[in-house]
This record gives sequence, C-alpha cells and structure tokens, in this order.
Amino acid sequence: MDFLNGQGMILLGHNHPTIREAVARQMENGMGFAIPTELVLRGAELVCDLVPSIDMVRFCNSGTEATMHAIRVARGFTGKEKIAKSEGGYHGVHDQVLWSLYAPEKILGDRRAPQPAIYSYGVPKCISELAVIIPYNDLEATERILRKNADSLAALILEPVAANAGCLLPRDGYLQEVEKICRENDILLILDEVITGFRLGPGGGQERFGIHPDLTCLGKAMGGGMPVAAFGGRREIMEKIIPDESKWPTQIFHGGTYNAHPVCMAASIAALQIFKEGKFYPELEKVSNQLFKALGEITQDFGIPSQVSHIGSMGFIYITEKEVKVVRDALFSNWKFLKKWGMEALQRGVLFGHPEGEKIILSAGHTKKDIEIAIEIAKECFRVIKKNS
Repeated sequence: MDFLNGQGMILLGHNHPTIREAVARQMENGMGFAIPTELVLRGAELVCDLVPSIDMVRFCNSGTEATMHAIRVARGFTGKEKIAKSEGGYHGVHDQVLWSLYAPEKILGDRRAPQPAIYSYGVPKCISELAVIIPYNDLEATERILRKNADSLAALILEPVAANAGCLLPRDGYLQEVEKICRENDILLILDEVITGFRLGPGGGQERFGIHPDLTCLGKAMGGGMPVAAFGGRREIMEKIIPDESKWPTQIFHGGTYNAHPVCMAASIAALQIFKEGKFYPELEKVSNQLFKALGEITQDFGIPSQVSHIGSMGFIYITEKEVKVVRDALFSNWKFLKKWGMEALQRGVLFGHPEGEKIILSAGHTKKDIEIAIEIAKECFRVIKKNS
C-alpha cells in the first residue's frame, strides 16, 4: 500500500485508465519530435486556466528544471543576481538551490539569521555569495533579511508548504505578508508548487492560501505519472523568453529536446482535465483527514510526544515534545524514530512515505478500507517501536 506515491507525482492513483489510454493513443502517433505539437497548446491552456497567476507557461521535464529556469527568468527580468530561499527548502538539485537543506546546527548558523550551508560536494562555494537564506514562518526575521538584501535580490523562491521539512504549514498569515514584502521591495515571488500544485486543489497552494506569485513552478502531479513540469507567470516576465533580434543577448534562453514530449503531454492533459473537473478532491480530503487524525490519536495513546501536521492529501508526524513552528524545529525532531516506524510498516506491506522520513502522501486511489488497514498497521508498528525503545 503506497503512501509515498512517487514523492507526490501520483495523485489519481497508479495506472489510471484515462491516462493510460491517452498515452497509448499518442504512442501510435509518434513518440518524440523535439518540436512543438498541438498538445503543447492544449496543455498550456489547461495550466493557465487552472492556475490564475499564470498568463504564459513553458514546459520542461522535472521540478529541478522548472525552478532552474524560473530563477534564470527572474534574474533576466530584474537584472539582479541574488536569490533568497528558505532554510530547509528543497527546490531541486541544481547548484543555485542546494543550500541549507540540512546541516549540523552550528553550520546552519543563527536560526533567525541563517547562513548559506553547502549541502553537496561539487557545488562551487562562490555560488553561496548569490544565496540568501530566510527562516520559514519567522516573519520578523524574514522581513529583515529580505529588506536588507532587496537591492540585489531578483527573487524569493518559496514552497507554500515546507514539504522538505515534513509538512510544515504557514502560520499567522506568513505567506500573505511575505508576498507584500516582495511587492514593496521589487523582489519577484517564485512559488514552488512542484509538490503542492494540483494536489491541494485545482489551483494548488496559491489558490488555497490566496496568494499571487509572479512565477510558479509545477511538476509531479501534473504529469499524471509521466515526467512533465512547467514554469509560468506574468506575461511581461515570461515574454522575455521570446527572442528580440534587435539586441544581444536576444532573450532569456529556455530550451530542451524532451520539453513537452508528446507522450508525456498526452498523460498530463488527461490528468489536468481530471483536476479541472475536480470530482475526486472531496473524497480524497475525507480519507486523508481520516488517516492523519488517526495517526495523531495513536501516537497520543502510546504516549509518544508528537505533532501531526497535514493539509489536503499530504502530511507528516513530527516526533518531538517541542512545538514545531519553523524549519529548524522540524529538522531536529526525532526523524530516526520515524524511520524505524516506517521500516516496520514497510515489512508489513505499507510504505508510509519514504523510510528515511519523507512525508506521507495519499492518492485518489486510496479507499476508506485501505485507510482502515493502514491505521491498524500504523498502530501495530508504533506498539513495536515503543516497546523496543
């Protein structure tokens, strides 16, 4: 029983018949051409219809590509080079964003004034000069850091829900206030909805929280199980990709052989049409609430200090006595305990997110009966871990 769901790419269930049939039809017509097809237009129209902040959109193949290109567009449009990101925020694997995902606390620096902490060998240290780190959910510190760096900041890239830190929800109007700060300081707001896009509703996290980013990154669920991603936003920004032969450089460059691959786009269009109809969302929310409520009750019954955080069909269990408010709180909760629990469940046939502590994600394929079975297995596994700890 899968509660990882491709780290979020499976929203409608594995092997959905409508998506499978769309892929099969397209394969009969050709697999790849490296030039646009009519599917690009149909997909773009659906994305722009579902996500009101997007006037124009470009397709790519992964969340990493979407955030990489959105950052390039932001720099090209503003003429500024620094990028702000949240501590603990995961935005793909390119060098510009592999900072402060996780590190020993002394390397992360002051929790209210984080410093860029390198995450991987091979990332040039000089890129840290272009990275500004904010503490998600600490509005006062976030505002101070953004205003201080405003003259050199092209954009802030931010997830509406801090999903790399489990499932950390925004508090006290944080997203709305950050949007205002960006507007006041000519900093573009890039909303990374690679995980939350379409999962939290047809319009994603921005619809759910009522925010209006300048650029949006999409991926995972939008492909219906196939590798499709996209970035888009305000027309005046996205039009900078269109070549202007009267000057040099002529454009903000974006390209790729596999972008808007016809087979992948066929799957995406089929999925997007189902998202637009939206019939499955109420039941998905219902079974999700059932699971996460039960997980909270189970840990409480066993006397395990925990906080269950969830929104829509995604959630996480923080094993800690301390209130989890900012990312630093989340990163240093007891992930080892959760890993043991996850491995116990995996041996019983249930994948509660990634055994290393990835968030728990449901799909429309889960039924009430599935959830009842999962709850019983969750209970048994907490009993075993509690007994052996």
